[in-house]
Amino acid sequence: MIRNYIKTAFRSLRKNVGFTAINVLGLSVGLATCLLIVLFVADELSYDKYNTKADRIFRLTENVKLNGREGSYAGSGEPFKAALQGNFPEIEKIARIIPTTSLFLSPQKFFVRNRNENIQERNVVFSESDLFDVFTLPMIDGNPATSLNEPHSAVITESTAKKYFNKVNVVGQTLTINDTSTYKITGVIKDLPSQSHFRYDFFLSFSSIPESHQHGWGFSGVHNYLLLKPGANVRKLEAELTKVDEKNSFNPSVWTSNGNYLKIELKPVTDIHLRSLSLYELDKGGSMQYVYIFSVISVFILLIACVNFMNLSTARSANRAKEVGVRKVLGSTRKYLIAQFLTESVLVTLLATVIAVVVAWMLMPVFNQMSGKTLAFTSQSAIWLFPSLVVVVLVVGFLAGSYPAFVLSAFQPIEVLKGKLATGFKGSFLRGFLVVFQFSISIFLIIGTLVIYNQLSFIHNKNLGFDRSQVLVVRNTNVLGKQAKILKQEISRMPGVVNATMSLYTPTGQDRNMTGLFPDQIIDIKKDMLTEFWPVDEDYINTMGIKLISGRNFSTQMATDSAAIIVNEAFVKMYGEKNPLNKTVYRDSYGIQPYHIVGVVKNFNFSSLKDKIGPAALVYADDYGAISVRIKPSNIPAFIDQVQTKWKQLAPNHQFTYSFMDEDFDATYRSEQRIGQLFISFSALAILIACLGLFGLAAYAAEQRNKEIGIRKVLGASVTTIVGMLSKDFIKLVFIAILISSPIAWFMMNKWLQDFAYRVNIQWWVLAIAGAVAILIAFVTISFQSIKAALANPVKSLKSE
Repeated sequence: MIRNYIKTAFRSLRKNVGFTAINVLGLSVGLATCLLIVLFVADELSYDKYNTKADRIFRLTENVKLNGREGSYAGSGEPFKAALQGNFPEIEKIARIIPTTSLFLSPQKFFVRNRNENIQERNVVFSESDLFDVFTLPMIDGNPATSLNEPHSAVITESTAKKYFNKVNVVGQTLTINDTSTYKITGVIKDLPSQSHFRYDFFLSFSSIPESHQHGWGFSGVHNYLLLKPGANVRKLEAELTKVDEKNSFNPSVWTSNGNYLKIELKPVTDIHLRSLSLYELDKGGSMQYVYIFSVISVFILLIACVNFMNLSTARSANRAKEVGVRKVLGSTRKYLIAQFLTESVLVTLLATVIAVVVAWMLMPVFNQMSGKTLAFTSQSAIWLFPSLVVVVLVVGFLAGSYPAFVLSAFQPIEVLKGKLATGFKGSFLRGFLVVFQFSISIFLIIGTLVIYNQLSFIHNKNLGFDRSQVLVVRNTNVLGKQAKILKQEISRMPGVVNATMSLYTPTGQDRNMTGLFPDQIIDIKKDMLTEFWPVDEDYINTMGIKLISGRNFSTQMATDSAAIIVNEAFVKMYGEKNPLNKTVYRDSYGIQPYHIVGVVKNFNFSSLKDKIGPAALVYADDYGAISVRIKPSNIPAFIDQVQTKWKQLAPNHQFTYSFMDEDFDATYRSEQRIGQLFISFSALAILIACLGLFGLAAYAAEQRNKEIGIRKVLGASVTTIVGMLSKDFIKLVFIAILISSPIAWFMMNKWLQDFAYRVNIQWWVLAIAGAVAILIAFVTISFQSIKAALANPVKSLKSE
């Protein structure tokens, strides 16, 4: 019997090649899109689950509110390990990671000697041997229990070993770092999975640096990870750790006044990538919000594809009605007819699934480029993917084929053979609901795409308080030492240079330096003004295009400027003085240091537009970290070659690295740009699939009303009149979809925009454009079938009467 069903199904599908092709196209596009999104979501949800003890690993996170400023920090105090080890029975092991960008350390870069060249390595971190007891980092060569115990020990990854030694077994070999330090390789581990919230190539022993001996609670920025024993009470432990942190802070009483607080949160390691909003994360994480959004989109697109299958199959009902009638007259029962139609549905779904897998595989490189992923079909993914696809074929096949099967099998033989079908389009609430459902989703995606595009455009064009265009940033000039000043002078004299400044800190850079400034010489933590504190030279403000609104710039002629600072408007607001010029603030750093305010600049964005502009202070001091050059937009490649030539003369063994400030700025919003691209792609696919469904319904409606159209034409109706008659019912449904989806889209996109401190408002015209586009697309789709029906010869539809 099953063999007969399959044979009959093949004959029916082959007989209606056009119908089958449209059905397969709709389903395969929907399934391929759904498959790519599922792989994306699965990848996002799998972060840090490679650790065999992942369910027991937690990171100490400090949530702080001090003097009206709130923040969550991924780093915590350096002495936590000593304070907790052995004193809390719930804790099995403690591991620490100290990033090179930690506030606990002095800023530094790492250059590894490779023959005659020093290569900058960015994925460098300090740690201890306990790291390998907490995290699953399989060691290929070496002893994980002692690998990072001794000073100047290093554990490197497999790919790093091959990069520098062309082999893996390199324990005992040495690497020269920064031309001053020799590190002995004591272990080689496998490359970290891409689904890890940290990905480093060099793990250097923490005992190698002087800061490892500075055991003060004021030294923060250490990432402390706890491996808890099974069954540990996490909430109770958080409260106890909070007491430890409060007790050892500068002034414990500060946390009981003015709404201040200090709370320790134990963040599960598997939540860090998607659910952490803390500052100073080891790597830029993802967003659980986007995972939810894409999951819903994948379900909606799959449902739209199934809806199309129903609509297109129903649209064929007029052509297959007599077949059903004849089958019933010859004794076929309804259950056999249902089985026959479901078999056809499953076969179409199976074919569409096979095509979808091939399409997804072909589109994988493009999707990876858009999403920033490295997704791939692997043997590991096949373990869950193949059974899932089998379930999809059965579920989607039965879901998509159920409605046509039950509708077609319910036709009465007498009415069918007389040419009388059941109800027309107007009589079907379900089909109308399906059109509204499809276009509601499409309109939602169109509105989402427009809002994301407007926000990204706003970010790109917003006045940031500085000019990022035509600024070349020469990196790592600290390797030149005091010769960096010579390079700056040489560059300043080159043709096409408007201005040049020397400072590691730029508004679009990743390097940050925060410090506490105090209004009085007596340091009181309750009056701490946490401020960005950047050493700059006298050319910084002019080169960056920052506007000075009062006071003066730094001057080489003023000897007192060595203790001068220029602050921004946000600092003035926090300071509480309307005219802060010539006022003195104090910094507690190896003694109390006074700084007098000589100027105030307009606020400028030095972090993501998701954050409000915070206080910033520019201090007049040498900083050899980078040279920023404002240039005229003429023959830029030749200018870069000139700078590189000067670089090679001063530092022949060091790489010449540079970037443009506008590119650095764009990199900050790469995640949002990728989301925007994905939204546009998903919107286009959803609209394409919805149009296929609308095409099917238009065909169905034309078939149901072909005699009515014939009579109207005989009585003198024009083509325009008939097209309008056939189109208005669908356009009404699209209007309903607009009314339903617009407020939902407005609410959801407003919620997304709340992540940005500086954002656009959703204007009424965004909703209007989305609605107009949906109506236009619907009308174009419907018109094809409507015009075809209106131009048909009425004799053909009326000859049976």
